[in-house]
Amino acid sequence: MTQTASRQKIKTAKQTKQTSVANPEIDNEVSTNIIKIPEVKKKKSTSANPDTPTEPIEKKRNKQKKSKSKLNPPIPRELGMEVICEQAKFYDALFLVNCATPAKPSHPILANVLIIADVETQQIHLTVTDIALTIQASFAAQVLLKGEITVPVQILLEIVKHCPNGTISLNSQTQITQFTDDDKQQTKNPQSSDDDKQTKICCLCLSDADGKYEIRGISAEEFPPTNIIDATPVSLATTIFKDGLKGVLYAVSTDENKYILTGVHLQLAQEKLKFIGTDGHRVAITELCTHRIGRKTRQQVSCQEVQSQQVPSEEITQFTLPGRVVREIARNLNDDVKSINLLYDAQSNRLGFAWQDVVLSCQVVEGIYPDCEQLLTKFSFEKEVILEKAPLVKALERLSVLTDKKEKGIYLQFDGSLQQLRLSIEREFGKGDQVIVANLPTEMMLNIQFNLKYLIEAAKAIPSSSVKMHLQQSDHPAMLVPDGDKLNPEVEMSMRHVLLPLYIPNG
Repeated sequence: MTQTASRQKIKTAKQTKQTSVANPEIDNEVSTNIIKIPEVKKKKSTSANPDTPTEPIEKKRNKQKKSKSKLNPPIPRELGMEVICEQAKFYDALFLVNCATPAKPSHPILANVLIIADVETQQIHLTVTDIALTIQASFAAQVLLKGEITVPVQILLEIVKHCPNGTISLNSQTQITQFTDDDKQQTKNPQSSDDDKQTKICCLCLSDADGKYEIRGISAEEFPPTNIIDATPVSLATTIFKDGLKGVLYAVSTDENKYILTGVHLQLAQEKLKFIGTDGHRVAITELCTHRIGRKTRQQVSCQEVQSQQVPSEEITQFTLPGRVVREIARNLNDDVKSINLLYDAQSNRLGFAWQDVVLSCQVVEGIYPDCEQLLTKFSFEKEVILEKAPLVKALERLSVLTDKKEKGIYLQFDGSLQQLRLSIEREFGKGDQVIVANLPTEMMLNIQFNLKYLIEAAKAIPSSSVKMHLQQSDHPAMLVPDGDKLNPEVEMSMRHVLLPLYIPNG
């Protein structure tokens, strides 16, 4: 057997040798191919050879699939609120709470509105805060599922504003992304807890009859907690509160360097509520009686009697309300609201107002407010002049055209013999005079100069048909009080507006 096998090998070798000698060109091609073919076979042998085991390759593929599944697991979603509400109510509430949005938020969450859907009360609660001021508004809605989320208030306000009248559907959902151990190593924090390995992506879907919107938000857990004011509410008539605010708001300073003067000082004692505002050049004081507004019985205490009572200082609650808060209350407190509740907590130094479905809370301005009452006791006001409010305001507005940034003064010349008041203003580019009828003492002759802007604002703030001016001399302030028919005769109110004069250069 061995000899036959060796003979066959020798025979095949001779045949290959003869073919190579007969065709030398083919021999060269074969030799070249013999050099190249092994390289190709080496590359293909690992994958094409059926005898090669495939288990390691399958294991690698399975490992790659497992690693990809770890990196991209199915994202769990948490369904939140499901609400159907009216566009008009939603927009009105958003417009109200938007007043508390800071111009430059220190944190992104402060630019968001907190939306809470309450199933039990079937209401939507909206809250916006800049820490110092917080406004919450609620309105009725059809709440199918409860939930809460925060989204940028400006974006939401503009979307709801341009939605057609009708119903709006709100839906919120939260996507929870889980970090793997490899992600922890990339963040260089391998000791992070399970809570740190999760991120929540919140979004609010809003749809109406014409379209659908999706707004990316922030979890409600990051929204600052709402401070609850633990105090007994004091109910005040809306007419009293609004008249008191409007009577002094014009005199509040806008200079942030005098921050204490940018607010309105309130004093609440027994049956009296006092509002004080000043900017250092003028003082406005309004006192209102809060005892049985609109009713006069034998047992009722009059406003003059209340003012004359000696009230101990410890029974007077006083604080300074930020001017921004006062303006928002005066602007958003509608006339159809009968009463407003006032809450003040001296320990937390916070103040709250509640009416209908609106709650406003703020931080009280810290500092000692100037004692304006003591300041006014230094002056006497013996001379009285009665002027019709409408002609006075009209004449001042005409002359205000000639004012400029440098000179804003106007001259007042009281002539008792002619029973008239002459208002005059003179500038380089022009001059003007206005004469109105006045009721004043016959022997009175007085010239005094005031800031025209301050005088117009004081006259407009008086809620009566006539204005009574109390004067003394040219270098003393003037005090304006209501006279004649009052706009709200059922409200017992006393009002004083004090203006410091501009000294006449000629003496």
